[in-house]
Amino acid sequence: MYRRTYYERDPYRTNYTRRSYDDSDIRPYSSYGNRYRNSTFNPLYYGYSRRPDYSYPWERDHELRTRREENRTETREVTIDERDEELREPEKDEEVNKKFHVNKVDLNIKSNTEDHHTDKYMCTKRKKDPDLVIRRGQSFKMTITFDRPYNNEQNEILFTFKTGKSSRPSNKTQAQIIMNENTSSRSKDKKEWFSKLVDKKENSIDVEVTPPCNCIIGEWRFTIQTESKLKDDGDKLILMYKHNEDVIILLNPWCPDDQVFMGTEQLLDEYILNESGAIWSGNYRQMGVKPWNFGQFRDGILDTCLHLIRKAYNNTVDPAMSDPVKLARAITRMVNAPDDNGVLVGNWSGDYSGGTPPMKWVGSVAILEEYTKNQGTPVQFGQCWVFSGLTTTVCRAIGLPARSVTNFASAHDTDGSTCIDKAFVRKGEDLEKVDIAGSSDSIWNFHVWNEAWISRPDLGKGYDGWQVIDATPQELSSGVYQCGPAPVTAIKKGEIGRPFDAPFIFAEVNADIVHWEILPNDSWVIIKTDSNDVGKNISTKKPDGRPYNGEASVWRGYGEKYRLDVTSEYKYPEGSLEERLAVQNADNEAKGGRDVFATGDTMDISVEIEEKDGVLVGNDFEVELKLKNIKKKKALRTVKHLQVVIDSVKYTGDGRRNVIKKSFDDIRLDFGEEKTVKFTVKTDEYLDKMYELFGMEIMAYAHIKETENCYVKTDDFRLRRPDITIEVPSKVKVGNPFKVKLSFKNPLPKPLTKCSYLIEGNGIENKANSASDVPAKSEWSTMEELVAETEGEIQINCSFDCEELRDIIGMVSVKAE
Repeated sequence: MYRRTYYERDPYRTNYTRRSYDDSDIRPYSSYGNRYRNSTFNPLYYGYSRRPDYSYPWERDHELRTRREENRTETREVTIDERDEELREPEKDEEVNKKFHVNKVDLNIKSNTEDHHTDKYMCTKRKKDPDLVIRRGQSFKMTITFDRPYNNEQNEILFTFKTGKSSRPSNKTQAQIIMNENTSSRSKDKKEWFSKLVDKKENSIDVEVTPPCNCIIGEWRFTIQTESKLKDDGDKLILMYKHNEDVIILLNPWCPDDQVFMGTEQLLDEYILNESGAIWSGNYRQMGVKPWNFGQFRDGILDTCLHLIRKAYNNTVDPAMSDPVKLARAITRMVNAPDDNGVLVGNWSGDYSGGTPPMKWVGSVAILEEYTKNQGTPVQFGQCWVFSGLTTTVCRAIGLPARSVTNFASAHDTDGSTCIDKAFVRKGEDLEKVDIAGSSDSIWNFHVWNEAWISRPDLGKGYDGWQVIDATPQELSSGVYQCGPAPVTAIKKGEIGRPFDAPFIFAEVNADIVHWEILPNDSWVIIKTDSNDVGKNISTKKPDGRPYNGEASVWRGYGEKYRLDVTSEYKYPEGSLEERLAVQNADNEAKGGRDVFATGDTMDISVEIEEKDGVLVGNDFEVELKLKNIKKKKALRTVKHLQVVIDSVKYTGDGRRNVIKKSFDDIRLDFGEEKTVKFTVKTDEYLDKMYELFGMEIMAYAHIKETENCYVKTDDFRLRRPDITIEVPSKVKVGNPFKVKLSFKNPLPKPLTKCSYLIEGNGIENKANSASDVPAKSEWSTMEELVAETEGEIQINCSFDCEELRDIIGMVSVKAE
């Protein structure tokens, strides 16, 4: 070991040191080919120290932290190779200092980020240590200033880009790029790094560097190797300048050669650049909207998202981080907590002590900031729309086009049969639903997943475009909670053998519901098969590139202009031959062996449960059923017994609590005749039996006298919560505080207790505060002061939470100038 001192020397703050040939930053000249075989390889290292790494040890991973340089003025020991035993004398270093040094590197962050559509990332606008964020497959420009003019005959330049620990060319984590001096040259291979000289001016040159279209995403560091002649005999001196700032490289949906290429600018404005949105919820007839702040550009969010990607690969940089299919699958695993200590803990129990109720979240930023603040401890709690909102954030942050998609009447098939079985037994005149041993199949009022835009060369033609991914931890896939990506086109055709997890997703949108009666001899008889009760009004926000500016309650038609129905992308028209063949195809691949065209016995009557529009919780509501004789031949039909059961259920279809049962006998229906049955449910009959989303299931059982057939009809119903009214100025100025007023009326005949509220939006700081109790049937209001941090349209989302009434939300948009 030799002790080598770093002298402070302006303008470089360091003396040069020759490095040994086995240093990981450079390779011996022989490995670069003939161009260096006649050179004297004297690699000398210099450059400013790298800025400090992140505050938390998990944020930038161990392998990146350990590469922090020591202060340039300190003394340290360096191992010297046998070929490098003689140290250069200080007076000779003075001679070296006359040879072609890099004085400064300007990454042209403003112009590069504008060209790469990354100028919205707040980390690129920091006054201190801004980041350069670029997209792969597209060139970026750097300006290099030397201590003398660049001479084509005397000097040459080579860049080395590296990411992760133990980087090497063989796994694409390291690349050496010789600068091409031909300013009109172009890359011959879009999957390789490329660099060329663009312009020379005095002591500076402009250089374009193009990462490959399949580059590993994440933080890349780089060195600049300069070569200059020492003597007239051709010997050359090679100097290594190590830059102190990373270049962050993302996926590029603007690049035709990238696997995530999306050629429509309007779609990119929504699925990459829009920070605000809306996630549909409720049920297929009574839809609501949850406003969501994706916040992918907020400072610190990109760092956390890249950390999650590395964490999926054991806190290393893996070649799989170049493949959008593998990235999308990894994201679904890392957004949930069970397997890898990911971001969010799921909780459907109704007990949210020790955490935040899922209904309270109105954006991803507060969740990811809490995850960061707690150094990677999973955040409590989330449900499907929260997992989806987070997934959209992570995808858009890394450059993967994504959207949240809501499937109403979503089947949860737990046994891979691609159908949902419901069993009943007779008890007197009634049918009673019973559990099926070994099966926990259910129908969710709604379920929210994601779509990511990816081409699928692994599957051949016809499977590019939207891929379903789902981070909600429902079923294991390859031993962990992850789901997708599965091509939407494959789901529509019933091709459930296409990876990944297509059988589960197909059942969610197109499973048949088979109703069975279990007879006293334990034989099973099909009562009926519902082939059109699953997968309704599949919804996402229309791609207008703007914040959602509708209402939280949309079933009266408000907000419908913002909803894009994508049901036809997932399934053919219900009952059509194409749709039945797709179901048959899926059943064959699942080895179900059932007749998907069978519907059970021909029904004599129809039962329709009439929609009651927008009943506010705290009020009585009316249930109305219409019964009709639909016998094709003229015949009398008598409903010997009609039982209507209303249960309070979670939106996942379980946790049943009976609210009321009503029975009606001997309803006579002549041929083609229709009759109505009505009754009223009082507030005190249901209020204390409700779950947080106030969802109910209405089941009607009809026993036909003439045929002894039984008819079963099930439908969903929910009560509306009040919306928060948010009053804001018509315009606000960036940096100037402005007031907002929040208010709503408590509709319950009892006070609201343990109250709190949360405010989140793009371009504003999050706020979370407690609130005083709200008396029965009275109004709550408060004033808050906010500050707009960025220009443009800001969506302000607010949620109010209490013990008695959850999921009270509101939103408003305001323009910041």
